[in-house]
This record gives sequence, C-alpha cells and structure tokens, in this order.
Amino acid sequence: MALNRTFTLNTGAKIPAVGFGTWQAAPHEVEKAVEIALKSGYRHIDCAAIYRNENEVGVGIKKSGVKREEIFVTGKLWNTKHRPEDVESALDKSLADLGTDYVDLFLMHWPCAFAPGDKFFPLDSNGVFRLDDVDASVTWKAMEALLKTKKVRAIGVSNFNIRRLESLLSTCSVIPATNQIEKHPYLQQPELAEFCKKRGILIEAYSPLGNNQTGEPRTVDDAKVHEVAKRLGKDPGQVLVSWGVQTGHVVLSKSVTASRIASNFQDFEIPAEEMAELNALERHKRFNFPMRWGFDIFDEAGEEAVREAAKDAGKENKTKFVV
Repeated sequence: MALNRTFTLNTGAKIPAVGFGTWQAAPHEVEKAVEIALKSGYRHIDCAAIYRNENEVGVGIKKSGVKREEIFVTGKLWNTKHRPEDVESALDKSLADLGTDYVDLFLMHWPCAFAPGDKFFPLDSNGVFRLDDVDASVTWKAMEALLKTKKVRAIGVSNFNIRRLESLLSTCSVIPATNQIEKHPYLQQPELAEFCKKRGILIEAYSPLGNNQTGEPRTVDDAKVHEVAKRLGKDPGQVLVSWGVQTGHVVLSKSVTASRIASNFQDFEIPAEEMAELNALERHKRFNFPMRWGFDIFDEAGEEAVREAAKDAGKENKTKFVV
C-alpha cells in the first residue's frame, strides 16, 4: 500500500512525494498512462511544453474522473521562451493544451536560453544550436510576475547547480519553491541537496531509476538494487522510488506500462541497513546532459568542450532536431 507522503513547499502548499512523469511518453501513450496513473492513486502529474504531449495529458486527466483541484500539476518553461515578453504566452499555451486555468508549479526547465521563435530547437546553417543571451535572473523576474495572475501557484527551477542558484538568489524577490534535478543512488548530489534544504528549496528528482538515453545500464538495473529488492520482497523500481522519498525529496517516476505505473506508486519505508547499501552506490553518473547544446549547464564539462561538442553534433542535429 502506498504511503501517500507529501512535502511542504516554501509557499505552504503540500506536494505529493511521488509524482508521475510524462517525459518520453508518446502522445497516444501518455493519455492512457496519465489516466491509469490517476486511477492508481497518483495525485501529482509532471508536465513540460517540450514533451509535446500536454494536450494528451489534459485528456488523460479528464478521462481519469479525478477532480482538477485534487491534482498537483507542474508545467515548465522551455528554453526558447526565456525572454520576459515570451514567458506568460508560453504559460498560456501550456494551460490551453492541458485544459486548465492554472498550474500548481511552473518551472524554468533549464538555465539555458535558446534563440526565440516557434521552433523548439533553433539551429544555425551548420546545425549548431542557436543560444540567446538572456540571463536566468531576467527570465525569473517575468516568472515572479506570473504569481500575481493566479495562473501559477508556485514557481521553481530545474537543472540548476549551486552556482546558478546563488546567482539567482542574489537578485530574486521570490525564492524558488523547487529545483528539479536528476537524482538517484548513482547521482546523489548531496552538496546541492543540502544547499537547497537550507534555503527552503525542495528537490524534485527526475529519472529516479536512471534512464536509457545513453544505452548504458540504468540505476534500476544495478545488481545491488535487485539484491535489496529481492531481500525486501519489493520491485527494484519501488526500492528506488522509496529511497528518494526517504532521502527527503519528491520522486517523479514514469512508465507507460499499466502494471509498472501502479507498482512505482507503492512506496515503503526502507530499513537503515538497506538505505546504507543504496547510498553506497554513488558514482556521479549523470544520464542527462545535453552537451550538444553548447552550454556547460552543470559547470562540469568546460566551455571549450561543450563548444566542440556542439560543432561535432551539427550534422546529426539537422535530422534529429527538426521541430
């Protein structure tokens, strides 16, 4: 039985500890998956404009029969909409697609601005991503203004490291409610987690099981995770979801398989010995780093390296990023 735990945002609002993610879910799949998730007990749906499926997410919410006010819905501002004049219209588009007049949380998806326009992935003639010189603090001011419209109940960020948060906090009027980051036993980021905790910023974890973006073994495939799961009589996914909540952050699991959707929602208390074994899996393994953008998001690769990666990816970008 799911524990139905919640965390409290710095706004005072409650946020369900286990949410349902909609990334990498095809339109027709996601509609059914969201409906199944809500009927399975989830009350937290994580969305984003760049997932290009918000319309179907909205249909899934309606088909579930669960009242909108009972669901915590998150939306995200995409990189091409960082200029202040584009922020509210981008939110309006998401609201229209989702079929709601507000989101409970609206995040700046990445601390990286792309050239504005209707294309999600603006490229130059060489296939290199066209970036825009808009500081995150400027975008954040426009997001703060959204709070007065009542179209958002809280605002936050995603994929911000300590340096970027410090910069934002030095100029902001509203402290971000959350920072959504990649977090699992392979990538625990304790310094960032502690920084956020001290400032009342709740961590949300995407890819809590790892992911197959790179074709490498995921965290959920780890032999130790399977050993712990077998010992506790649980599914490996349940173990990692529970590890995250017990560590103190929101977990956003995703699947389009009905049985897996229901299973991942069944979080439980992990004994201290098994928690220690899972904590020992740290290897600073990041599955999500779009180096080809030419922007050193996490200050880990170096500016020269990301510039070269952006150039090297140009040819592939022309066929892979056409929307």
